[in-house]
Amino acid sequence: MTKQDVINNIMVNYRNHGVSLEWLEEMIHSGEEQGFSYQTIYTGLRMALGSNTEEQELFTVSEIAEAMGATEEEILQEIEKLKAEMEEAGEDTEKHFKQNGPMQRFIIPPGGFTS
Repeated sequence: MTKQDVINNIMVNYRNHGVSLEWLEEMIHSGEEQGFSYQTIYTGLRMALGSNTEEQELFTVSEIAEAMGATEEEILQEIEKLKAEMEEAGEDTEKHFKQNGPMQRFIIPPGGFTS
C-alpha cells in the first residue's frame, strides 16, 4: 500500500463525513514519523474514523494485529474474550464478529479495544 492508496481510499469513504485532505495528510505524516507502514496507518485511520462516524468497517485478524502491535494469536484471544463478555451480557455477537471462509473478519464495536 502506498501513501496515495491511503489518501484515495480514505477520501472515497469518508469525504462525506468531513474528512479533509489537509487533515488526512497530517494524520499520515504523524504515522510516518512514528515509523508505521502505510497499511498500519490506513488500518488505524479506518478504526478511528469508523468508530467516530459509526460507519461499519471490516478488519482481518492480521490487520488488527498489525495496527495494535500484537500477534494474531493475541488478537484472537482478545476477540474470544470480548465475545464471551458480550454473550454473557446478552448481546448478539453475530453483528460484531463474523468468520468468512478461511479468512477471519471482525467488526469491532466502538470502544471494543482500549489498548
